Amino acid sequence: MKRITLYTGLAVALAVGQASAAMPGSRYLQLAADQLVQPGTATLLSSDIELSAPSWVYVQSDGRYFPGGSSAASAYITINGEVVSNDSYIDWRQSTSAQQHSFNVIGAKYLPAGRHSVVLSGQAIGSAVNFGSASNLSVLITSAGSVTNSRLPSDTAQLDFNTVGSPEGMALLAKDRKLLMTAQAGNPGGPIVAMASGRAFDWGTYGDGMMGIFLNEQEPGIESMTWSINDIFNGAETQAPFYSQGLFINPPAYSSVSFVASESPYYQPQDANTNNVKYKFGANSRLVTLANGFGVAGKGLNPGFNYAAAGPYRRFAYVCVGTNGFSPSCPSVGSEVVIGEGQVCIPQWHNGVVLFSTKSRVQGDTNDGGGSVFLFLKIDGQQVGSLGTQQLGSKPNSVSTRTISASYLSAGSSALGTGCHTVQAVAQALGDFRHMSFNADMPLVWFD
Repeated sequence: MKRITLYTGLAVALAVGQASAAMPGSRYLQLAADQLVQPGTATLLSSDIELSAPSWVYVQSDGRYFPGGSSAASAYITINGEVVSNDSYIDWRQSTSAQQHSFNVIGAKYLPAGRHSVVLSGQAIGSAVNFGSASNLSVLITSAGSVTNSRLPSDTAQLDFNTVGSPEGMALLAKDRKLLMTAQAGNPGGPIVAMASGRAFDWGTYGDGMMGIFLNEQEPGIESMTWSINDIFNGAETQAPFYSQGLFINPPAYSSVSFVASESPYYQPQDANTNNVKYKFGANSRLVTLANGFGVAGKGLNPGFNYAAAGPYRRFAYVCVGTNGFSPSCPSVGSEVVIGEGQVCIPQWHNGVVLFSTKSRVQGDTNDGGGSVFLFLKIDGQQVGSLGTQQLGSKPNSVSTRTISASYLSAGSSALGTGCHTVQAVAQALGDFRHMSFNADMPLVWFD
């Protein structure tokens, strides 16, 4: 029996169970420069992997794309020619303020021994689309023995909620959320990692859609899960990617995990009216769960946020990351602000292959002049991985909420050495912002 080591922020929790490291052969790739994709589909990144034995392979891509005209775009992953992921789809064609946006793609497949081809593809619709440098592809031959990959077979029915009865600080009422997919995680003990990623689009009324991950059909606290929100309207995007992550350290054995849709609950604290959004989630949205066998897994929380005092049910747990002189309590624009931090410790028997994922939300102000907001990872002070990017247009369009992400896989010659390493999720805002904010929902997770 090996010991699985879990690090949560600066606190340490240990759980005993069967554990191993990710199998040899995992791959990490990223674009060296922006890649322009003309209308149609192009290969962005690709890798062959060799499996010595049958294994689950988890794939993830995070990056950024921006329009070259009136366009829509998508990114997705195939293994041996089969689509195994969501399509991270965005449509700028109705946007009055089309901006650079982050994308996230997830998937998994159980593969036999032998050689397999993994491809990240980018698609441009209408006119050309740029896929930004540092957009990546992680191919993790995971140590998890229980993995699920669920997908929506078709677009959902119209989603229409009234969250007046679910104010800030209170778990969403059953009527205020809908479970769109549920998977049995297959965890006899130990942690569950959950990733959800999909697309949502306007179907009736503009507003802010919201997506998250539930454990055993119950809303977890923000110390265990990251909410995803995107403003679905023509000042932002009428179709956009949504993506969430969760780490449940000590769940009940054989728990269920769900992909859940709702709406951003405006009514309290910020408005006296409910969010009127009517929308759908798109076919091929995905929920991936991993459990049973991790050698290294953990999460990093915001070191400056008091989670215990705030309580678990916060969708507006704002953390200011930049001001252009308007808010004395905020860091100045251009500052690198740590929004998540933890220690990942690599045992002597481990090969140092670990996947790191950070997600948060971007919230500006109607009076902002606009600019760019970034999210990236640092390990032991060195920036690594993809560059999450959200550009924001001039007022009033900077107010629209979007989800932002970045990731990294320490593999090959960049595998982590034995011992403890500091990992950080870092935000930076550049531009004219009153109080550009991210959120404190679990911003950082890692696993093998």
